[in-house]
Parts: sequence; structure tokens; C-alpha cells
Amino acid sequence: MPKRRRVADPEVEEERGDLQMDASLTITRSDIWFRDGNIVLQTEGTQFKVHQGFLEKHSSVKGDSTVEGCHVVQIYDAPEDIELLLLALYDQRYRKQGRVPFKTVSAMIRMGKKYDIRHLRDEGAQRLASQFPSTLEAFEKTSLETWTSIVPEVGLLFKIIALAHQCHIPTILPAAYFRALTNIDALLFGDLLSDGTGRSETVSDGVLRSCISGNDKIMKDWENTFQWIDPEDGFCCTGEKREVSESMWDGKPRIYRSLCTWASLMKEFGDLNWLCDRCIALSEERFETGRKATWEKLPSYFGLPDWKDMEDFAL
Repeated sequence: MPKRRRVADPEVEEERGDLQMDASLTITRSDIWFRDGNIVLQTEGTQFKVHQGFLEKHSSVKGDSTVEGCHVVQIYDAPEDIELLLLALYDQRYRKQGRVPFKTVSAMIRMGKKYDIRHLRDEGAQRLASQFPSTLEAFEKTSLETWTSIVPEVGLLFKIIALAHQCHIPTILPAAYFRALTNIDALLFGDLLSDGTGRSETVSDGVLRSCISGNDKIMKDWENTFQWIDPEDGFCCTGEKREVSESMWDGKPRIYRSLCTWASLMKEFGDLNWLCDRCIALSEERFETGRKATWEKLPSYFGLPDWKDMEDFAL
């Protein structure tokens, strides 16, 4: 009597396939490998030997297999992200230097958010907020041309905007969008690569539409902010005002002036110093009123919620 052919169990076959795949996977030991570590994190063939006690407040997952007598926990993040996360956790000097690479800030926020390491997530977000604050007072202390908390790189602004959308950090978007408007060429086509061979990636179509729409709305309010410089608006210092107005309108209005300080405006347009004391005082008062109104409306220009209604990491 012929033997009955055994039918394979699909689940068993799948497990065998996984084992074969794992067996053929080349394992790389990372530089983060503590001799006294008691747990191994493995992702995409890269292993990290760390301390369970150090990590257990963030995760209670334990693995079934072992390496050097340590439980192995399989995770599914890019090895670079896990390395940056562990470096930030183990070595505070690594993240407390003046400026850190964007990839470090990104990993702190994304991995901190995913694994509920809030102090790390918030620290990364604070680096973004220091560059793109949500108050006018803090914004006055920033620069639209330099980076103080993140190492500059090609396309950095657009990477930050994408990260803010990915991790839901809306409070930095108004100031980030405003900065993007100071270089329309880069906004439309991307930053020029340092070797001149091409351009970086730019923003998504949705962000681009929001920025262009915001630019139009800000420029419509330009007249309110700078009405004080109109030579026909009043009967004093008309000649001096005309000189400033012609200089300010030479070419296209520079959008950054909508939120610059009165001191920087005085420095840029020396002719303002020729106004009489009364005109200077009135002009500064009207400029400040317009500037504050522009800041309050900044989120709405880009189709974002009001400042008071925005909350980071709400999703």
C-alpha cells in the first residue's frame, strides 16, 4: 500500500522560510557594543549590545533568541536611526553640542516619538523651535540666513518642513514657510548642490501651494505695514520718505521686511535717519503695529490654524 503523501503545513513552511532567510543574513556588530550589556537590539542585520535596565523604562519587549547569553530584540528601524538614538541616550555630549547634524535631530524626534522617549523627542523639537519659534519676541532673535542649532546642509529647510509634517510639529511651520519665501528660486526648484551639478529636493506640492498663497497674502498686507512711508501720507518729511520709498520698492519688495525689527530697517535704509524726530516716532509706532499684526496672522496666511490652536505631537 503506497504511503500517503504528507501535506505541508503553510505556517510551518513560512517559519522554515524565515529561518532560512535569517540564516543567510549577514550579521554586523555595531560600534555600540557594551561588554557588560545584557540585551541585543537587531535591525536589518545590524546588532547593538546595550543594557536592558537602561532601556526598560522605554520598552519591555524581550526576545526569544540569544547572542552571548543576551536576549535579542528584533526591531524594524533603519540601523542609522537606532545608532543615533542610542548615541543620544548614552552620550549627552553628543546631543548637547552647539550645532548637531539634521539626521541626529530627525532621529531624536522620530525615534523618541515612536518609542515614547519624550525628553529626547522634545529636545529635538526644541532645536527646531529655536530656529523657527512661535513668538515674535523669539523670532526677532533668529536669523533668516544662518543656522544656530543644526549643522547647515543643502536642502535643510525643506527637510525640516517635511519632518514637521511627518511628526506633527505645526508650531514651527509658519516661521519655516516664511523663511522659505525669502528664496523663491530655491522654493520652486530646490537648493543648488555645492558642486553645481543639480539641486536638492524641494517641498511637496501641497506645501508649495501654501507658501505661494501665503506670499500673495503677505504682500497684500504690505501696504498696511508700510503705509507710513508713503510720501503722500502726511505733510512732513515728504522728500525723505520718497527717497526711502523708492529704495524700498527698487525691484520687488523683500518679504523679510514684513517681520524685521525697526532697528534693522533703520540700518538697511539710512535715509530713515533723516526723518524728523516726530516722523521717526510715528513711523516706528505704525511699523510695529503692522509687524505684530503680520505675525499674528502668519499661520492663517499659509492655511494653518491660529497660533493658540496649534499643538505639537497632538497626533
